[in-house]
Amino acid sequence: MEWQPSTPLSADELANLPVFPLPRVVFFPGTALPLHLFEPRYTRMVEECLDRGCTAMAVALLAPGWEDNYEGNPDIYEIAGAGRIVAHQERADGTHDLILHGLNRVRLHELPSEGRPYRTARAEPLRDSGSATASDIMAMMACATRVAAKVRERQPDFALQVSTDLPPARAADVIADQLVVSPEERQRVLETIDISKRIALVTQATASLLAQLSEAHAPS
Repeated sequence: MEWQPSTPLSADELANLPVFPLPRVVFFPGTALPLHLFEPRYTRMVEECLDRGCTAMAVALLAPGWEDNYEGNPDIYEIAGAGRIVAHQERADGTHDLILHGLNRVRLHELPSEGRPYRTARAEPLRDSGSATASDIMAMMACATRVAAKVRERQPDFALQVSTDLPPARAADVIADQLVVSPEERQRVLETIDISKRIALVTQATASLLAQLSEAHAPS
């Protein structure tokens, strides 16, 4: 794969952003998301995007009941993760492998299809608000570190991808990406703009996971 620099999303890109709806996938800022695109509508999406020099994309979680209308336009959550393609490979069978780098939380305002088989939206970037106390941040990190230690009992190569220089809001996103399992909980974290509330959600989710792992005496 050829890696490209991950630059901020431009106003033009946000005004007409391709949307990739997925079940069980929530895309956080500051994380990397590998994708394999094989459906014709989505291979066309990435090909048309790359042909015009666009590497921006949103990934939206499909709302409950999506199975009944998957081939059409099932409902999606309007708060999604948006990022940029930083690696791409087209395979001989016409499918595509991508890696997206998450850049923004966005609110999606879906646009008319205008004959396209894939979905697009005007994306409104959402800014974090508020702050968190040092004790709240320490509690989140302590839970995450203990869960990571449990996971390493089964997967020695596992590493928590949180560096000491990450801002607390971004650290919460990275921990959620690695350790929050439930798509519904992940979506709640994504939708939480208030930093202290987001950290509390991530701490609660990781503490619950730690309790489960401790009771089982082994990581799942």
